[in-house]
Amino acid sequence: MIGRRTAAAAGTLALVIGAVRLPADPAVLMAGPIAAGLAVAVLLAVRSASPRLVPAVVIAAGAASIAVTVLMRTAVGTGAEPGAVTGLWILLEPALFLALVYVPVRWSPPGVAAAAASAAGAASALVVQRFLPGDPFWADLAASALWLVPSLGAAALAWYLRWTAAERERAALEARREQRLRLAGELHDFVAHDVSEIVARAQAGRMVLAVGDPKMAKLLEQIETAGVRALGSMDRTVHMLRDEAGARSPVGGLDDIDELARRFAESGRTEVVVDRRLSADVGRENGAVAYRAVVEALTNVRRHAPAARSVAIELTDADGWLRVSVADDGPGEPRSGPRSSAGLGLPGMAERAASLGGTAEAGPRRPHGWLVTVRLPLPDDDMHGVTT
Repeated sequence: MIGRRTAAAAGTLALVIGAVRLPADPAVLMAGPIAAGLAVAVLLAVRSASPRLVPAVVIAAGAASIAVTVLMRTAVGTGAEPGAVTGLWILLEPALFLALVYVPVRWSPPGVAAAAASAAGAASALVVQRFLPGDPFWADLAASALWLVPSLGAAALAWYLRWTAAERERAALEARREQRLRLAGELHDFVAHDVSEIVARAQAGRMVLAVGDPKMAKLLEQIETAGVRALGSMDRTVHMLRDEAGARSPVGGLDDIDELARRFAESGRTEVVVDRRLSADVGRENGAVAYRAVVEALTNVRRHAPAARSVAIELTDADGWLRVSVADDGPGEPRSGPRSSAGLGLPGMAERAASLGGTAEAGPRRPHGWLVTVRLPLPDDDMHGVTT
């Protein structure tokens, strides 16, 4: 800020000294350069603090320069050969207007930037009209068009720099958004799964280890309660991070489901059976959605059916469709109504399936328990492969 204000003061002082020591002939020719110079000085001094002032200052300087041109054409007269000092003032004016074109295009809102830059560009292009000796209209127009070229170059440079800065900002915002989505995916698909495993082990401990030991039972109950509370807090965090429902980088596939089932079975007393009957390559995207569906279903078994004794996972393909089902035998009704987690359960599962042209359904099964079914279309060009 101090550097810009110092430059503004120095420029203003130079204009004043130049006007006194090296005046133009006629003196009215100094009005345009002085107006443009003062405008540049104002922009240097207050641009960052008062951005709305930029268009007003630029338009005022352009209007002053155009007024001088009109005065020269109508009252003073044109066609006189300027001297060396006067020529310096003539060249200084369009040079200053280059800055007055650049600044609003670079930093002002689009609408006012166009108005301000047009005023400055028009003033610069019309300077030459003060000295033309009454040539035909098309010759005068061509001369002003030639003087307009530097202003167009300044505007193009400012627009390009503004566009590249906006692209960098958009790229940074997109990177942050993707990072939030990946973090939300990791929390939802893995951390929540591991915390629910802790809850399941505490529940199993209460049934096996704490029989006849009130202190142990109380301790395990507190661990279970803390785990459930942590899951709730994590769900709220995921909901905030996940600013939009959309695809995240795949974190698992069909080949990871067996390991997932093994870990789930080891964390409690629930037996998990994986029945894999696949004759075709289901594709990477289908595999990722199927894996997420199984993660969601197993997590909800821990939350809502901790007493379930068995879970059956079926992976089959028929008639061009991949079918993934997860069925548990949990007794009674779900403890918390529909099985979901922070809006990322069945709705999120159905949305991911729908993005690939499939469906996802969940509901109670007879005689008891819960069934989750996901159907995904197989890729036409991969029907000949075999999934391991």
